[in-house]
Amino acid sequence: MQASVPVTTRLALAVARFCVAAWIGAAILFVIVGIREVTTPEFTSEVKDHLVLLRFPAYYMAGASLVGLAFVATVVASANRATRGLRIALVLLLLAGGLMAADYVWIYSPLAAMVTPPGQPRTIKFVTLHHWSKEINRVHLVVCLIAAIGLFVTETNPRHIPERPLAD
Repeated sequence: MQASVPVTTRLALAVARFCVAAWIGAAILFVIVGIREVTTPEFTSEVKDHLVLLRFPAYYMAGASLVGLAFVATVVASANRATRGLRIALVLLLLAGGLMAADYVWIYSPLAAMVTPPGQPRTIKFVTLHHWSKEINRVHLVVCLIAAIGLFVTETNPRHIPERPLAD
């Protein structure tokens, strides 16, 4: 690495890359485990509702923390190197955070109320909100993946492009 790239820029970029990659992996693992839990016949509807109420607040907290930290680190990294990849990542991380906040407020919170107390029958409204939650989370993860690509294609070494002399 060349010394002309500030260490804070390199460190911030490393933190942003780690956080967004960690979130994508954690979210995928969460979905895999969650699907197994809700499809297993060994758990009753009441137990599955308890699991939803226990797991999802941690899911949203982890997502908000990792996406938020990735955004802040990207802001720091772009202070000295506002590359196209960093600008794209900033916009997408902001969008990802907004999607997650909207999902939590307008979809998860009403869903959580519908399964409190656990064991309530599923209504059409529940099914509709659950469908929207799956779609928003799918879009959220795709947005995070594209942001990650923007972060990973950003080079930490500056390109030295020779300046053309101005014509007389």
